[in-house]
Amino acid sequence: MTGADRAVVVGEPPLGAEQLEVLSKVADHLVPAAHGMPSARAIVSAQRLQFVLDARPDLLGPLLAALRPELGSDPGGRLELLAAQEPGHHMALQLVIVGAYYTDRTVRALLHYPGQMAKPVNAQEYPQYIADGLIDAVLARGPIWRDPFNAPQGRP
Repeated sequence: MTGADRAVVVGEPPLGAEQLEVLSKVADHLVPAAHGMPSARAIVSAQRLQFVLDARPDLLGPLLAALRPELGSDPGGRLELLAAQEPGHHMALQLVIVGAYYTDRTVRALLHYPGQMAKPVNAQEYPQYIADGLIDAVLARGPIWRDPFNAPQGRP
């Protein structure tokens, strides 16, 4: 079984030290510290990573592929290469970093975002957004879904 094929196992670190270092460099490149917000490198720890992979274990294989050593040590170059040649791996790498960053309590507090909150719904009431026709175009279009691993070359 290769590293890309293994499942996320509770208690087992999903990445080795070298992979975590590459992930940290890419995270810092994508989300540097600015305007009072911490960099993604400061937030995306092994625990944050495990949180994301527990929710999306399907991202482990593409993440490991995106972190492989032969892609070089330059984070910007790695991202450009992945975007051009492996858009699914590129998207998985970005999703893991951004997911780990924005689900962190410190980041949410700095953004004044409490997280998702339950809103009671009365089944007897007709939602105003439906009455106003706000989702008519979406309903008329029908369901759509794009598989990032089968996206055309270039921008997915």
